[in-house]
Amino acid sequence: MKQMLDWDVSAGDDPAQALACAVLLGMTIVAAVLMFVSGGSNAGIDFSCFWGAGTMALEGHAATAYDWQQLHQQLVLRMQPMDHAPYPYDEIPVPFFYPPVFFLVVAPLALLPFPIAFAVWSAAKLLCWVLVVHAIRPRSAALLLALAAPPVFYDFIAGQSSLLAASLLGGVLLTLDRRPLLSGFLLALLIFKPQYGVLLPLVLIATKRWSAFITASLVVPALLLISGIIFGWDTFEGFRAAATFATTQFHLSGALPWPKLQSVYGLLRYAGFGYGLAMTLHVATALAAAVWVLTIWRRKVSFSVQAASLLAVTPLISPYFAIYDMPILAIALVFLMNATMDEQISPPSNRRTFRIGVSVIFVLGYAFPFVFVPVGPFMCAAVIAIILMRYRQAKAAMPPFPQRA
Repeated sequence: MKQMLDWDVSAGDDPAQALACAVLLGMTIVAAVLMFVSGGSNAGIDFSCFWGAGTMALEGHAATAYDWQQLHQQLVLRMQPMDHAPYPYDEIPVPFFYPPVFFLVVAPLALLPFPIAFAVWSAAKLLCWVLVVHAIRPRSAALLLALAAPPVFYDFIAGQSSLLAASLLGGVLLTLDRRPLLSGFLLALLIFKPQYGVLLPLVLIATKRWSAFITASLVVPALLLISGIIFGWDTFEGFRAAATFATTQFHLSGALPWPKLQSVYGLLRYAGFGYGLAMTLHVATALAAAVWVLTIWRRKVSFSVQAASLLAVTPLISPYFAIYDMPILAIALVFLMNATMDEQISPPSNRRTFRIGVSVIFVLGYAFPFVFVPVGPFMCAAVIAIILMRYRQAKAAMPPFPQRA
């Protein structure tokens, strides 16, 4: 606790940045309370589909949760007694596109009334977030940054699952070398949000971390088997149909506004590119980013930089990333706060680079609801720029090789 409260500039703490994050966090909390009280926030709107799917699973027909219309009818039926509360979920139905494994999470939550379930869900994922951030860097400056990041607010207010997924990925990286079996188990849990775990298995193979890779490879089918036995094998067909529908409606037709896709693909479609060219350029960007990450992990750089590189690039891999998925970048920034000590970079030069990158990410994040433009790729680029600058600074800090006489 003392380490959390102490400031140590030589260890990379930046009091000015921490103060700015504290002010932003306070303003965000006040705004969230006012929005919730006024009923204008639609708090928990995305969680409504989790809760609705969970109730359908408890009633023995989990597969029908993937039917948008039936899920909508379920929410209308369940939410009618709550007309007095600011929960207009019967008016704004949200589809359920998660793999059947996620029923293991949402079904227990559906045993509770919606407001209580939403509170439990929000508190649980926020606790996971705080614990992982504290484990990465147990200092108040890191915690303030991780809580003040705009995407954290978007996830929290909507009741989404990205804070939990980002916490799991952070836990995977934290335990990768010290407890590889636990790391592999945590990686397998990411099957509920598979776009988060596309790149990491490649890193495990490239760096020959076989314990974590094999553990994840064994746990994933076990989770699928358990979910199939409990909730029915027809849930897999329901998920396949729902995923096909989402791909067709969201990626091809544009039924989902392009700014909601915070990916290179979403940015290109927003700019007017057709499906074929946009997807081709997205895949090319993803491949280049993956090669860069694998190169970083094969080089002798600090683990903090390696972890940050993987986290920064992950949103560039899948075309389906939303603004509430970007808390993963806050985890990357917390890892980078450790790189100053790891690589003996001078705090002043590190502080300037870091402040600029964080400012870009925060400005873009807070501006998104007003400009409604896919800002995700630019936020990723800001973290990548910090990493590249950090790499240059680390090389400059290395002592020169002694010259031969």
